[in-house]
Amino acid sequence: MHRKNLWRGLPRLAAGAALVAGVSGAWAQDGVQIYGRGNVGLDRYDATGATAGPAIHRTRLYDAISRLGFRGTEDLGGGYKAVFQMEAGVNFDTGTDRAQDGTANTNVGAFLRDTFVGLDTPAGRFTAGRQSVYWQNGAIIPASNFYINADVPFFTGVSTGRLPLLISRVNNSIMYTTPTLGGANASFSVSPTTSPGPGFVDSETVAPGAAHDARLHGLTVRWQGAPYAAQLDVAHKRTSSDAVAGLRPSGTGLKVMAGWRYMPGAQISVIGVRVALKDLAVPMAGFAARGDDLSQFGWGFAWEHMITPKIQLLASAGVLRDAKGCTSVVAGAAGRGCKDTGATSYMVAARYLFSKRTAVYASLNQVKNRANGTLDYTGMALNAVPNLSPGADPRIIALGIIHNF
Repeated sequence: MHRKNLWRGLPRLAAGAALVAGVSGAWAQDGVQIYGRGNVGLDRYDATGATAGPAIHRTRLYDAISRLGFRGTEDLGGGYKAVFQMEAGVNFDTGTDRAQDGTANTNVGAFLRDTFVGLDTPAGRFTAGRQSVYWQNGAIIPASNFYINADVPFFTGVSTGRLPLLISRVNNSIMYTTPTLGGANASFSVSPTTSPGPGFVDSETVAPGAAHDARLHGLTVRWQGAPYAAQLDVAHKRTSSDAVAGLRPSGTGLKVMAGWRYMPGAQISVIGVRVALKDLAVPMAGFAARGDDLSQFGWGFAWEHMITPKIQLLASAGVLRDAKGCTSVVAGAAGRGCKDTGATSYMVAARYLFSKRTAVYASLNQVKNRANGTLDYTGMALNAVPNLSPGADPRIIALGIIHNF
């Protein structure tokens, strides 16, 4: 019986081996790479000093922007290559899509990070899918993306607390990246889908017969001429023309940054950020009225330095000015309008590198909001509540480990 069952099972084993061999051969032939990052730690989040609202004290195991991805190329000849990427956000702390504030993290889940397909050509790269627009600062200010858990929150330009521009990963985007010439290149992107935010809608989800003219455009210009680097980011989104009666809400982000790598492993950088919302469709209690045109400006610097081949020090600081354009001013602390909506923020951290891929770190991140400011660590999904009380000062002290593979 055993011998007979063995003979019956051999065809299945052979078929399985052939399948595995076929898959492995296809992966090797097409140049598919599995990659990712795990970034997990233990932190203490405190937010005290709110104008109104309770103090927050949390000790947490956190995940900081971990991911798992697949990418690959196929050489088509003549200088042409097919390219693809599929990247999923992963929460190592819970295995779910929940952020630290309990809400859904829209970048955690199957291929909700940058996921696209396209062509590399002698004239540049053309890609289509869900792609990053505007918010990434690359190697000029890389701390929260590559090194530790968090950095000055408004450096991405996604939100100033009071002004939620929320342009980051954009659905249904088409992107063209030029060849590099003289150390410079540029990326242009367009999408018929707007990012979320007060009063904004999606061209793909409006009712039949309604206008489908919501748009998002982005431009990133990069230049590097060692030891210097610079980057300009501009993004503009607008909702459909008939989505909000009498208004055409739009949002614009602008970032300018420059870095000086004054020695190997050491860099100092500066950044300026401006966020603007026009024709605000949804009033913001105690801050702005419907139809307001709002803007807010911030600036800061970042520093990194390898003091030994194994030890890296990091620091950054930023100043966010009060917003402008509010017409809703009510008596009392809860109705200050644009007054006291600014903030200051800083980060200090140290890392020990076990290898090029693995490091442990200790970091301190602090925001000092003015009485009507609400800047928090939302872009890193490390905020403790969905909406911070005005005037609260969030602080995160963390110990973490990061591994790239």
